[in-house]
Amino acid sequence: MNDSKAKEKQSKASKCPDTTRASKSSDKRAVFDLRALLKNEKAIKAIVLGSAGLILLYFISSSFSGGNASRKTESDTVEHLTMSELEEQRLEQKLERAISAIDGVGELTIVVTLESLSETVYAERGSGVRTVIAPKVRGVAIVAEGASNPVVEQRIVELTGRLLGINTTRINVTY
Repeated sequence: MNDSKAKEKQSKASKCPDTTRASKSSDKRAVFDLRALLKNEKAIKAIVLGSAGLILLYFISSSFSGGNASRKTESDTVEHLTMSELEEQRLEQKLERAISAIDGVGELTIVVTLESLSETVYAERGSGVRTVIAPKVRGVAIVAEGASNPVVEQRIVELTGRLLGINTTRINVTY
């Protein structure tokens, strides 16, 4: 009789959920499922392709944001500097032609520094109305032969201020 009671207890114990047994069996199932997955050739291809896709997405997203942001900024700056230099050269040539026409002025060297480039602002889409905002000049340095004469120096300063639309305090003339 004791044997029958012991068997009943064992059958009841086997029917009661045991958390340690359940977790071990689920771990075994997870390992088993992973092993079965790794044996499946299609599953391996899907994992490899998925991983490659994720890596590709990572590199693409980093090129649009933080990853290559410094490189983009550098190239934008180079382009901006190039546009700024072109605008400065255009203004320097314009000034050189005008100032060289003043009596008493000989050889010239002109340097223009810009705060901002010229901008085109459109009023409405498709209207064709646009406004061009002139570049903002930070300052002008002029080395002119003949500027030792105060009258010639004053003419150079006034002409430069009027051509560029800037205050004469932003203009430095020397000889």
